[in-house]
Amino acid sequence: MKKSNAIIFSLILNVLLGQSPPITPTLYATVDHEKVYLSWNNSAELSIDSLTNYADFEGYKIYRSTNGGATWGGAHDRLYDHNGNFIGWKPYVQFDLSADEDESFCVYGDDCDNDGTPKRGVEISGPDPLNTRQYLGSNTGLVHSFIDSSVLDGMEYTYVLTAYDMGLRTYEIEYTDEDNDGIFIADTIWSPSNPDHFEAYGSGLASMESDFGSSPLDQNYVTITPGYYASNIWFPDPDNIDTLFVRQAGTIGTGEKTYAVVDRYELSDELLKFEIQAIIADDAVENMACENPQIYVYEVDNTVSQIPLTIAATYDSLVLSQSVKDSLRDLPGASENGGSIFIPEYKMIADVGAISNKVSGIQFEFDNMPRVVPDEVPIENYEWTGDTTTYLNILKGPLLIDLNFEYSNQNTYNRRLNFDYLIEFLDTARGDTVLNVYCNTFPTVLPFRITNLTTGKKVSMTHKDLGVMGILPPDYDLGAFDCAWTRNEEIKFWGDTLQTADGPEAIYTFSLKLNFPIYKILGDSITWSETGTYEKNELVYYKAMMWLASEDIIVTEPTAEFYDDDSDGINDNPWRPYYPWEDGDSLIMRTEKFYVDGDNWLVDMSMLGRQLDISTKTLQEISVVPNPYFSRSHFQEEDERRLRFTRLPSECRISVYTVTGELVTVIAHSDPYDSNEWWNMQTGENHEGSTIAPGLYIFVVEAEGKEHIGKFAVVR
Repeated sequence: MKKSNAIIFSLILNVLLGQSPPITPTLYATVDHEKVYLSWNNSAELSIDSLTNYADFEGYKIYRSTNGGATWGGAHDRLYDHNGNFIGWKPYVQFDLSADEDESFCVYGDDCDNDGTPKRGVEISGPDPLNTRQYLGSNTGLVHSFIDSSVLDGMEYTYVLTAYDMGLRTYEIEYTDEDNDGIFIADTIWSPSNPDHFEAYGSGLASMESDFGSSPLDQNYVTITPGYYASNIWFPDPDNIDTLFVRQAGTIGTGEKTYAVVDRYELSDELLKFEIQAIIADDAVENMACENPQIYVYEVDNTVSQIPLTIAATYDSLVLSQSVKDSLRDLPGASENGGSIFIPEYKMIADVGAISNKVSGIQFEFDNMPRVVPDEVPIENYEWTGDTTTYLNILKGPLLIDLNFEYSNQNTYNRRLNFDYLIEFLDTARGDTVLNVYCNTFPTVLPFRITNLTTGKKVSMTHKDLGVMGILPPDYDLGAFDCAWTRNEEIKFWGDTLQTADGPEAIYTFSLKLNFPIYKILGDSITWSETGTYEKNELVYYKAMMWLASEDIIVTEPTAEFYDDDSDGINDNPWRPYYPWEDGDSLIMRTEKFYVDGDNWLVDMSMLGRQLDISTKTLQEISVVPNPYFSRSHFQEEDERRLRFTRLPSECRISVYTVTGELVTVIAHSDPYDSNEWWNMQTGENHEGSTIAPGLYIFVVEAEGKEHIGKFAVVR
């Protein structure tokens, strides 16, 4: 009883103190064969509690009903308080922030990665400590969509989506006896999720859930019936998004893009342009405006001229200040003519990194590069040029090469390093001459050159001569401190010359390690021996590298040093490092990049749900459900009897006959997306006649001059 009272008291406190639940999210639903696709926006995640001013969002709950919302589960899904009173339902499925997402969630809803404001610092999961009948999640990780595959075609399902918060955590009292004198000192340990130390009578506050919804008029409530799409409807493969979002010339950003059809009846034939609008940072390089990116969506006339179809506003440039004119001209799709600046009508403006609201029947999301520097530079693709098939296989095989390409640090990464690099390989060490950090004898001459393809400038580098392991103390047997480049030794791009607001600046941008693990595998059988003799062109393995004998050799140890015994300027060293490439081979590393102001894609919305010609094969897939029809069918609702024609094309005519050829009824099916047509099993032109008797029936489906004949039975 005490625990139940405590829960009630905490819930009452929520109301009395002015704690607010998260914003109610908007739920969308579409269907396919035995699937319901649910998706929603992220508005709830931006909620700020009215009492604490904390961003306290935690997760989403989805409830499902199979009886129009009368109940939301079975007997085992009911929730009761400690007194046995019914208080609600368990969710059908639940999603919450992962442990990492919880701990890094910004307490005030701002950009705490950059401005240093507090993070939540704790993971939230399990039963709510102040309302144990409510479950706060299992650290599933945040999602904005769910596919329900436990459905039957033709059955109606109702879904409600709610958002819930973490509640308010306050403090714990910790007792310690630091000097073991038997006297304990109490210490108040506040939850890092509550930096302003709201007490709420010391106990904290229970989690709150957004409004449940009670009808399709509510934004988080949907009722839908799964089933096949019309048989002649085509959608592009969502896994090949570039088919729909066509990247335009000059676009730099490579972030992942996703979309979902959320209302198929709002799909259009529009040609939409999705354009990035972003500002330039003070420390930006190469004039790349990447900050605070947003996606502007507007309709254009065609793929060539791409002129906005609708103008939302016109400004007289003669009466505007220069700064206002520049701001207007910079807007996506803006144009200027005859002293006027024209601004298109934007169908949607959405933030990068957030799922959009509905526009023309779809939701979309553009993901940018991560805020925190990744462990390795994400590569969009490699482009190999050359005849060395071995090295081409290296790029595809785990045993032959390992490219480790990393950003220099977080601060440099924040300057948006949107660059591609060319590595030109040489068969001897005569490429770039670079500073060797651990060798004072002479600099390192590399067997390759590196160029920044975006700037067109060579990259100045340094070489960390720490051997293949790259560690201190050095392992001399693995190439450390040998004053030459050994595979997997770090090359730093310390002098990548980039244009900044103050002019050209040499910046430390990346580090590269290029390894050939196959050398070690080969070396087990051909390791150099100081007692061995080697013929010209023979290969040996020594100090983590392969070496080629340029002449017959008896004793000489393989090394990259330059010997000029006769002072003729020619290297008399009989050993040459052997590389798995040929002179003139090259590799381009195209990196994943941040979105930049002006990046744009064209989307032909007519591709979504495009109608194709009807084929005889698809007509043969038409069926009647259930077949045979029994009076106990789950498609029967109260006194209404009905069956369903499914896998129909979008437009067709269905004629039903008795086995003796008597016409029973004609049904006109017309729906651009739905393949289902319901029939109440009544005769007559308007299906208002008598109910058909048990027996065998013939149906004929006609579409585009083709027909399909089938049969079904009605059983008492």
